[in-house]
Amino acid sequence: MRDLTRREFALLAAGAGAAAAGLGRAVPTGGEVRLAKWVDPVPMLPIPSPGRSAAYPGADYYELTMRQRPWRFHRDLPPGQAWGFWAEGDGGPVGLGYLGPTLVARRDRPVVVRYRNHLPTTHLLQSAVDVTLWRNLPGVPPDPPGGRMPQNFPAEPAVWVVPHLHGGFDAPQSDGYPEAWFTPDGLHGPAYATVGNARSDEVVYAYTSRQQATMLWYHDHAMAITRLNIYAGLAGLYLIRDAFEEGLPLPAGAFEVPLILQDRNLTPGGALSYPDKGPTPYHPKWNPNFFAAVPVVNGKAYPYLDVEPRRYRLRLLNGSNQRFFHLWFQDGGRRRPFWLIGTDGGFRAEPLRLTSVLLPPANRLDVILDLTGTPAGTRITMMNDAATPFPQGGKNVPMPEIMQFRVGTARSGPDRSAPPDRLALRPVTPLRPTPGLAHRQFVITANRDAHGKSTHLAINQRFFDDPVEDFPKEGTTEIWEYINTSGDGHPMHVHLVQFHLLNRQRFGAPAYLAAYQNWISRGRPPESRPGLGRYLKGPVLPPAAEEEGWKDTIIAYPGMVTRIVLRFDLPPPIDGIPGTHSGNPATYIQHCHMLEHEDNEIMRPWQIIS
Repeated sequence: MRDLTRREFALLAAGAGAAAAGLGRAVPTGGEVRLAKWVDPVPMLPIPSPGRSAAYPGADYYELTMRQRPWRFHRDLPPGQAWGFWAEGDGGPVGLGYLGPTLVARRDRPVVVRYRNHLPTTHLLQSAVDVTLWRNLPGVPPDPPGGRMPQNFPAEPAVWVVPHLHGGFDAPQSDGYPEAWFTPDGLHGPAYATVGNARSDEVVYAYTSRQQATMLWYHDHAMAITRLNIYAGLAGLYLIRDAFEEGLPLPAGAFEVPLILQDRNLTPGGALSYPDKGPTPYHPKWNPNFFAAVPVVNGKAYPYLDVEPRRYRLRLLNGSNQRFFHLWFQDGGRRRPFWLIGTDGGFRAEPLRLTSVLLPPANRLDVILDLTGTPAGTRITMMNDAATPFPQGGKNVPMPEIMQFRVGTARSGPDRSAPPDRLALRPVTPLRPTPGLAHRQFVITANRDAHGKSTHLAINQRFFDDPVEDFPKEGTTEIWEYINTSGDGHPMHVHLVQFHLLNRQRFGAPAYLAAYQNWISRGRPPESRPGLGRYLKGPVLPPAAEEEGWKDTIIAYPGMVTRIVLRFDLPPPIDGIPGTHSGNPATYIQHCHMLEHEDNEIMRPWQIIS
């Protein structure tokens, strides 16, 4: 047997106690306040007008500055400090103080964004910053020499950030690679890149918008601190419009309502609260599971929305760190039906009537709620009963009520939108496997030490900075299999590509995991990698109806193999904007979108070869 590398030895030691179980007990909820419900209106996310820049002809241009500002999460709380993006313009900054403005793009028209880091040099949640996540397990020498921190990086670093357009079809220089971070005082990560001239506290990214009409979102993606930066408020929406969407008789204007759903803990002083102690000695401030107690929609706790008796288009984003939402609309003693017309990557092939729907972290849903004929005075509550952790539960952190819709009288003229069941949506041709397609397997593990203490999570028992192992070729289609040996459902996100869910199938996780760990302990000899076939159990399960369509994030359920079909194309360079060629190879990443997991190694790079 060959000698194990330092990293493989650390992984083997850490995984010795791993089992097909969850990551352990979640932290206490920390909800310190009880708040009156339905006393604040839902804030409408501002939409800035695009600018123009002579440096980027043919593109819409925005300048977004990250700032710390006061924000009131609830009427009965004083303002607390929060983070957000502010759009700079001739009329002054446009923003709320928490989250960011909604950017609206036209299909195929590039968008250039200059992001500035004007945050304080001390993190809003400084007591929860865990710099041990940047280093390997305690007692294991840094690998490669010097570790991932630059030599001049201070022990208490300034706030590092890097924006990512989630779901975007963009060159890697503008993808927001986790190690491409930058700080307000001018430090840069080892992968920092900009497509235009930028000061040391800035980055310039170019987005192609070469996608059908859909709702993406931008958020921070900085290595080891994403969970805190998004929790503090660094997230916003990005809508792509096209002629097909505009030709549909959909609710528009004030009757199209984007809603960012999150869970947050708040102190009596109105501040965001996040735990600064965790259950593992390896990373003392890191928590493998975290669920807050207060629902927050567009930055307000338990808000309401005044509506008319007509149709509404709700654009839903789950912007929580880990919480899944299983949503329905309670109308008196019944569940009011609604229509799903779109998912992560755009419209479905046809509207789908539902009475409830699952919304995992980072997923988006395009929903029509038809209130036609509803009597004035009706109160409809958005409800939730998803387990925490999902799907097995076991941690009592319920969040049954999210927001309320208060139906008033008609006051805006006739509703010219069509009944949702009559919408003629665009056909969707699903990606289908063909003989000879490449298959890649990604084994998800939740690692513990011999005493059952969580250490980290992993894809194929590799660290983020281990050498790249996956090299799909441009223009090809592949099947990826997520083999989840842990007890949590992981929302797996693949950058750059929209894909289709193929199917799922159960497997014997404990037995497979034992064979897999034994294979790693023997040095990963290719000829003896444990095959999955003998461990498969039961029938192949097709996607749920609500999972059909284009996706960029999919749930890998525990004890199941989740298969997706992906086609790998690269965006062409943007005319007139240097630095937008994808390169060969082009590096992107995949990861779990439960942010506490993402921050501790369940994230791996892959490269497209052209």
